[in-house]
Amino acid sequence: MFLDEFAENIEKGLYDDRDVSRVKCEDQYVRCFVEDRDKLEDSLAMMHESLKWRMEIGLNDLTEDNFNRWMWDLGAVFFHNTDKDGHKILFVKVKEYRKDLNMLPTVKKFFALALEQASLAAPGERIVLLFDMLDTGFANLDMDLIKYCLTCFKFYFPGLLAYILVFEMPWIFNAAWRVIKTWLNQKAVEKIKFVNKPDIQEYINKDQLLEHMGGTDKFQYSYDPTVQKGFLENGKISRSGAKKRVTFAENTVYKSFSNDNIKEEDSKSKSTAVNKNLNINRSALQSRRMNRDENSYIGRLLTISPAEELQFYVEDARESTDVISLTNSLPYAIAFKVKTTSPEKYRVRPSAGIVRPGSCVEVTVYLHNSYAQTISRDKFLIMAIELTEDYPTSVSDLWKTVPRENIMEHRLRCTQVTRGDYSEPTVRPDNWEIKQQIISLRRQLDTLATSHDRMLRNSKITLGLQILTLFFMFIFLLYLLPDEDPRPHCTY
Repeated sequence: MFLDEFAENIEKGLYDDRDVSRVKCEDQYVRCFVEDRDKLEDSLAMMHESLKWRMEIGLNDLTEDNFNRWMWDLGAVFFHNTDKDGHKILFVKVKEYRKDLNMLPTVKKFFALALEQASLAAPGERIVLLFDMLDTGFANLDMDLIKYCLTCFKFYFPGLLAYILVFEMPWIFNAAWRVIKTWLNQKAVEKIKFVNKPDIQEYINKDQLLEHMGGTDKFQYSYDPTVQKGFLENGKISRSGAKKRVTFAENTVYKSFSNDNIKEEDSKSKSTAVNKNLNINRSALQSRRMNRDENSYIGRLLTISPAEELQFYVEDARESTDVISLTNSLPYAIAFKVKTTSPEKYRVRPSAGIVRPGSCVEVTVYLHNSYAQTISRDKFLIMAIELTEDYPTSVSDLWKTVPRENIMEHRLRCTQVTRGDYSEPTVRPDNWEIKQQIISLRRQLDTLATSHDRMLRNSKITLGLQILTLFFMFIFLLYLLPDEDPRPHCTY
């Protein structure tokens, strides 16, 4: 089914040839997508998402040499021991991580490499993810990284996770947990266990548990580069066949990237989100997408809906329209650009712009009616990059200077549909309100984390000033003491 359904994607090089070979040759690899799924179509979509993501981050070509030695020496992520059922335990020492926007893409690849090593070393076996949250604070909290970890197990490595243990989570993270629960279904929530010293031994024997967790294991992590060196190369399937690429063209004129134009672009994005002349029920279409998690592609920078295809319904002479929703759950702005293989057929508004932290931008795609019968092979490419404080003032300069590996790409195909495809969904505006509440909670958490870090810095500065004041007072008191000889004077 996969080879038939996504034959065009395979031909166009959307997947790594080595992953396609695994689909053809390894039953166990395919089985992990099929198990625990109610519908085979869901397994098909999940396999597509996983292979596309692997190609996007270049997972098959990642080795230990791609990361700085200090990341391995830090010991923030490592495998050690097993639980009572024999599952390998992946320890994640949360206190060793500090939220760093520049390092986030590298950290995500680092975590993905650990999962890849586990899946290749023992195909079909599950692992336990143990978050050690002892001595953690808001400085260690990164909601985007948490969401990425959960997405890895849900879409990219299905069947790999047995369950998650969260050890000694501070109460200040309760609000964050309420947000995280909204990302998960009930079955996934049940896999997350909150434990402390007394009850963690329900899952892990005492001799397999580290001392600070109440166990007897005196293990101290140290990185040995000879243990896993060459592991990935030996476990990979060789690449075969040449890749072909689709050529995407732009249909936009770049503007200055000043603050005024950013605000203007934001206002245009909002204005194009509401169009009373659409020939389909936009609210119903959005409702269907919001109610179907599988119809959103969760990338490392943006969540894109729909995940697979744009649908155009043509009636009479009216212009057909569909919408691409770009959601940014990161704490920093993301720049995007939309390109198509057939710019003469479509108008894209906006075709480039900014997605603010915790916000959503809708890109409206208009199809010229005269081309309605020739869109089956058309493609759209959504590109996204992080924005930093030192980015150029011109959008065109920005996209030219950013390395290709830093650009997130996602492709959508185009299809023509009938009226009946839009008659089923019902409008549920309360979903949008819930979504906005979640975004608001994320912003409050980020604000609280920033305030907490600022308070810690201020308290350290205050303590330093107090110590300095006491020191000078001590010196001053010594200076005021009379310089007299305590011995009695003798008179001659």
